[in-house]
Amino acid sequence: MFIVQSIRDIIQAIARQRTRGENTPLIMLRVLDEASGERISHLPVDPQLAQAWLAYSGEPFRPHQAHALAALRRGEPAALRSSSPHVTATLQLLARAALAESPRATVIVLAFDDEHAHALYVSFESANQSLPSHLRASVTTTSAQQVDPFARIVIATPEALHGRVLRYHARAWGMLWNGLSLILIPDVHRYTGVAGAHLADLLMRAHRVAVAHGAAPGFLASLINVHDPAPALNALLGKSWRVIDADDGPRTATVVAVWQGGGAWLRETAELATVLRRQSYRVHVLCDALERAALAPAIGDAGEITVGPEIEPAQVLVCAGFPGSISACRRLLAAGHQAVIVVIGERPQEQALVRQVSMILEGPPTMWPVPSANAYVLAQHVVCAASELPLSAADVDAWGCAEVVQRMSANGQLVELPDDEPLWIPSGDADPYAEFSILAASGGAITARSEQPRIRERLDPTLFERWAYAGAALPPGVGGLRVVLRDEEEGSISLRLETSGRRTYPLRRGNVTIRDVHDERGLLRDQRVAWGRVVAQETIYGWREATPGAPPADVALNAPLESRWVAPACWFELPLALQVQGQFIGWCLTAAVTLRALASFTDLVPLYDHERRRLFFVDAQPGGNGLAQWLYQHAEDVLPIAYDVALACRSDPLLEPLSRVDQDWLLALLGRVPVEPPRRSEPATHLPPVASPDERRQSNAASGSPAVDPQPRRERREARIPAAPPPVDKPQSSAGKRASAQQPPDRQSAPETPATPAQAQATPSEEASADVAALIERLRRQREQRERSKNREMHVQPAPETDSEPRFTTGERIFCLPFGDGEVLESRIEAGREVLVVRFPDYGELTIDPALSLVRKIDTSQGL
Repeated sequence: MFIVQSIRDIIQAIARQRTRGENTPLIMLRVLDEASGERISHLPVDPQLAQAWLAYSGEPFRPHQAHALAALRRGEPAALRSSSPHVTATLQLLARAALAESPRATVIVLAFDDEHAHALYVSFESANQSLPSHLRASVTTTSAQQVDPFARIVIATPEALHGRVLRYHARAWGMLWNGLSLILIPDVHRYTGVAGAHLADLLMRAHRVAVAHGAAPGFLASLINVHDPAPALNALLGKSWRVIDADDGPRTATVVAVWQGGGAWLRETAELATVLRRQSYRVHVLCDALERAALAPAIGDAGEITVGPEIEPAQVLVCAGFPGSISACRRLLAAGHQAVIVVIGERPQEQALVRQVSMILEGPPTMWPVPSANAYVLAQHVVCAASELPLSAADVDAWGCAEVVQRMSANGQLVELPDDEPLWIPSGDADPYAEFSILAASGGAITARSEQPRIRERLDPTLFERWAYAGAALPPGVGGLRVVLRDEEEGSISLRLETSGRRTYPLRRGNVTIRDVHDERGLLRDQRVAWGRVVAQETIYGWREATPGAPPADVALNAPLESRWVAPACWFELPLALQVQGQFIGWCLTAAVTLRALASFTDLVPLYDHERRRLFFVDAQPGGNGLAQWLYQHAEDVLPIAYDVALACRSDPLLEPLSRVDQDWLLALLGRVPVEPPRRSEPATHLPPVASPDERRQSNAASGSPAVDPQPRRERREARIPAAPPPVDKPQSSAGKRASAQQPPDRQSAPETPATPAQAQATPSEEASADVAALIERLRRQREQRERSKNREMHVQPAPETDSEPRFTTGERIFCLPFGDGEVLESRIEAGREVLVVRFPDYGELTIDPALSLVRKIDTSQGL
């Protein structure tokens, strides 16, 4: 415990150095006690296997290992659910058990990406050094120049499994498939959205190829501790998995710190790592690919600091930003580090966590939305499967793709062979394996590159459509890199390091056409929510940006970006009309989804239909990623969290307009004023005060050129839905090279605008609308009054008793920073100090405290 106390003291000392007044960046500091774990005592274990495990880890066999081994021997797919990343060692142990069954046995380990593949290879090689028997392992990625087809353990990414191991199964990889006994999927929870749809089809293809080679592989996976993973797992194989809880190992004592980095979160992350290294600690900075590009130059070439997206051995783990989900954050805490410091940035969900920081330790486990069946993904895998082995009627029935095969045959993408039994092969017109990425519904990923620092990363194509316009700040919502060049043809962006703390959000126009209504139900207080399939059209015409020390500004794009796609959507019927500029609405709910589900902030696209008063949340990927349906099922759970997110963003100059709009429609759906949760006190920490929305409201028009909402200056060369009526819906790709060679079938052929129950509802009467609008306006006034009262208690010092006379009178013209010229409507004394109600041309009536804002009278006699 001495080591734990020592690093705790160091973290507190660093926080004191950065404390300004009562505002400290350290908003949580706790110690998680150690645990001894459970030892196996009643389950039979192979003695040689137990000895191998003891030699490798120095620990006794654990119950979850015996349960998993028994499930595999019964032929059941098994998934080990654990908060600890050390469960990967169990996968290695069971892989060795499978290889011990036969000298010809082989194992495929499916890694999510290249980084994950190399981390797994290092782990396997470390085990080889600890055990007397050496197993030959190799890493196969799309970038690997040479591969080892004779290895007994082959670690492959989905792209390599698709384009190399499956494609050439009968030639270079024959020995692997002939003896395949087990397919391992470490961290299977990473396969969300279209990645989950790809994984399901890859496993189907791998199983049929293995059977053709006379093998019958089992399936074993590991995942973080998520709530009820069975539905998502079952969707991957079409049959049940046995979920085994694997948190029965020992746990070391760990210091947990949450650090409010705000707009300087990248700099704070780099400085924390550097200071801890100077204290002789080995530090690993955990971040994604884009964040690493921004952090690496600031950290420099420090031997005791590693930076990357995979958890690596170190004494201290510094996580750059919220790691994506509550369950993912808890995995960091169980990784065996002496201390874990999570540096919180300015994404909406992060600002909400600052206010309710205890959620990290006490909130409910994250949910795993079931990946939806995606027609674009399925069509790509069907034609590749037919290329690997002729597709039989039995394969079609087992896969459930009869309609897909029929449509692809009609389009000439598949050819039926003249045989007694139906068999299909590709037509041979195009390479079915070209342009594949597990991140994309069809086509390849986006390439992000930079010279200084030198990076080359693969990104989700939906980020390219909406967030990667020229001039954008990436990562979305936080910044650190600027997009300096966007190549439509190649599907790539060029990045430049940006240290100013600039953030951007897209300004958009959009409309949504409902194609099918799958379900509809009542929500709170007679409101309605529905989900179905829609056609979404979006125009990005500018962006809103904020830089520390400057008010937000709207900037127009030289050439608007157009996109159109077909996907599932969830939509809410709103009881009031909203005035929304630039579709700056709904992002608080998409942020709230990440606090309850395995999803990214950018996986849902909010679009508001002003005429019908509907707010849509559309799956960002063409064909769908499963989030819209999940939101429909869990709307009552997510809406209050979204309101908390909106409240947390009200003091952010960039997000304050979004916060106001989202609070209005969320209040209307909730039918009440949600009680703002109290801030929890943590040891030796103070949460910073929250400024009033009236005091923080900024003028976009006065700060820079507002973005004009222009008509599109050009049409995109491709469209996700072509103008001609082909038998399938083809997803639009903003880069011509990324267009898929196959046109996946559209499983629904309903007209663009059918008569649906949701559309047939009568419009509320004007009287009812007025009542609702009046209610919302009253609730808004009550909310602002409470906020002003609370802020006065937090910020205002009592004025001298002798100064009780007002300085301003009704009707006077004043100048107030930052709101400009205004007219005094009321002047009153509250708590010994003057408070003004002022009408401003651009902001309406605001309450101003002259002690907090710069206010001076305008001398009208001089014409000012």
